[in-house]
Amino acid sequence: MSTNRRSRRPETKLWRVPVLRTERVTPTLARVTVGGPDLADFPVGGTDQNVMLYFYPDDVELPEPLTLASARAMWSQVRPLTRTYTVRRHDPVANELDFDFVLHDEAGPASDWARTVEPGDPLIFVGPSPTYQPDPDVDWYLLAGDESALPAIAAILRELPSDADVRVFVEVADAAEEQDLPVTWLHRDGTPDLLARAVAKATLPEGRVEAWLAGERASMVALRAHLLDDRGFDRRRVRPTTYWRRGEPGS
Repeated sequence: MSTNRRSRRPETKLWRVPVLRTERVTPTLARVTVGGPDLADFPVGGTDQNVMLYFYPDDVELPEPLTLASARAMWSQVRPLTRTYTVRRHDPVANELDFDFVLHDEAGPASDWARTVEPGDPLIFVGPSPTYQPDPDVDWYLLAGDESALPAIAAILRELPSDADVRVFVEVADAAEEQDLPVTWLHRDGTPDLLARAVAKATLPEGRVEAWLAGERASMVALRAHLLDDRGFDRRRVRPTTYWRRGEPGS
């Protein structure tokens, strides 16, 4: 059976919905909840469903109605800055979406927006993407990443059966950045390849495993190499995703 399967791609659409509330979850993580009746047809995806956020300059006059087609028609004049973000929570009854933003020290369109956004401000996004479908036939699951992967990890944990055997490793700055999730927290201390080293030291179950990995590129390369070369994992069941690269502009 193929692994790290994706669901069918839902219809790609542009949404413009208001911010309902904001919350500072940890010192460097802000949660923004958007919602309203326009989200009534947002596909229920689960796991690592993501969208592309559109950030326009404040002085840009947007067409009405703003649709994916009308937004693309403006590209010859102005293109939005875009960033891909995972849906942290989707409540299809209340028509709400949560997005978690890591507030980087360096400037970036998404984190800068999340610092100053207020209820009533609009958020424009396009999507959603297909989602990862955990293979029900494996013996256990490995999830690993940094704080950028936490929304997806939390969503995957919600979707897994309650009796699933799952091991989770997450790298964050320090104890203040931990969330109420059943994971092994790793605090950055300058050690290179912290995730790979921690997983290498861990006692992991036997049997067929499916590994979902996401985070900084170099960290993912090191972790994948360990799982394939040292642990002997089936490479078809290990597929890391790069969410960001150290040294590149902020999100």
